[in-house]
Amino acid sequence: MQLLKQENPNIIDRIEQFEGSIFLNVGKQIQRISLKSIQYVKGYGDYMKVQCEGKSHTVHITMKNLEGILPSSDFYRVHKSYLIRLDQIEKITSSHVEINETFIPISRNNKQELLSLIPWVK
Repeated sequence: MQLLKQENPNIIDRIEQFEGSIFLNVGKQIQRISLKSIQYVKGYGDYMKVQCEGKSHTVHITMKNLEGILPSSDFYRVHKSYLIRLDQIEKITSSHVEINETFIPISRNNKQELLSLIPWVK
């Protein structure tokens, strides 16, 4: 059972209605997760590890569906298996992003676009 579906055109309105939260299937429960608490998402096939501040949740959803639900202004897919929340980036190296002492790979194709999304001085 998926509470929020990508094809629902009012998903952004619903996220705003619930004060920046989404509801996801976590085990046998439907859990409310604040978007601001999400640091990154790591994909494992049809399961995602949603890493939040202080804990993680394993969610049965595809990366494509989750990417369609999360606001693109706040989240970016840096690698085929990773979505990150842009304001959680601490460092960017030639091949990784660091978020809370976790190194997340950046694909070569996505690095330039990522750099264009963040405020940085050349």
